[in-house]
Amino acid sequence: MKGFFPTLLVVCGLFAAAWFFYEPYLKPLVDRDPAVESITDNARVIEKEVPVTGPTGPSPGPVVVPEPVPQASQPVAAAPAAVAPKPKSELEQLLELRYPMPQIVPLLTIVDQWRNVPPNAFPAEVTATETIAFELVINGQVAGSSSVAPGTPLKPVRLADNQIVVASLANPTMSTQLPIEKTDFRERIEARYNQFVDVKRAEVKAKRDRARKLVEADPSRLALLTGRTEAPSSSDSTDDPRFAAVKESLRRGEAASVTLEEATAFRWNGSETVGGEYAGTYDTVTVNFEVSTIFGRFPAEYKALLKAGRVFAWIDPITEDRI
Repeated sequence: MKGFFPTLLVVCGLFAAAWFFYEPYLKPLVDRDPAVESITDNARVIEKEVPVTGPTGPSPGPVVVPEPVPQASQPVAAAPAAVAPKPKSELEQLLELRYPMPQIVPLLTIVDQWRNVPPNAFPAEVTATETIAFELVINGQVAGSSSVAPGTPLKPVRLADNQIVVASLANPTMSTQLPIEKTDFRERIEARYNQFVDVKRAEVKAKRDRARKLVEADPSRLALLTGRTEAPSSSDSTDDPRFAAVKESLRRGEAASVTLEEATAFRWNGSETVGGEYAGTYDTVTVNFEVSTIFGRFPAEYKALLKAGRVFAWIDPITEDRI
């Protein structure tokens, strides 16, 4: 009995406290309509709610905050229009026609993808990346041997598939075969090819520059640039006896880099006065050539200066420079 009354008082106190808090706090939670709760929750998915705290406490309802309006993107600056190339002048067009850039055959075509390198494309010598052993064979018997260090000059003899036969420069009778990758054979041919391309293009640029300066100094020379495109007259037959001295000069190799066999047309110009190193008056003959090399075929045009029935000199028809 002693513990009954204290326990009863505690229980009564709990009920009293429950009733005191029920009205302001628990009743809204107990009496809440489930349907209204569902709509409110769904609305929160669409709209943002933030509680607004006033002087008397939280507000009874949500405050809708609108979504931020995206900023307008800055306009993208248009790319500058491509500048049209400046039209070439008549002089530049004639210079390109008179002195065309060479159409050089690609190296891999010349060497057939390194399967068939022309003999005249072989470098004078190559070097190996490792020590090479040579054997001197006489009548099928090894009569001696020697070794050369990497980087020693060797003579390339021939290719056999992906192998290269090289001989000793000190004793050409001693040779051996090794993989082409262990030599600088390809690199030397590539270097020679690139040098040839650079030289040919530089020659053309130099001729254009020289002719441009001459025409700018003497505009009457502009007409000379069209001579290349003019077809030879019917009287310019290769059998014309006036060309005999010119042909003989070509046979003797007096015109650099061209041969009689490469001549494609002869044109008799009659008496002309020329300047430059051979300034004077001569009978002249213009000769067109198609020069053949392992790198392709290239057009050329030279002028022969005749004096006393013989070729005195060969010059460029436009620049009048010595060939």
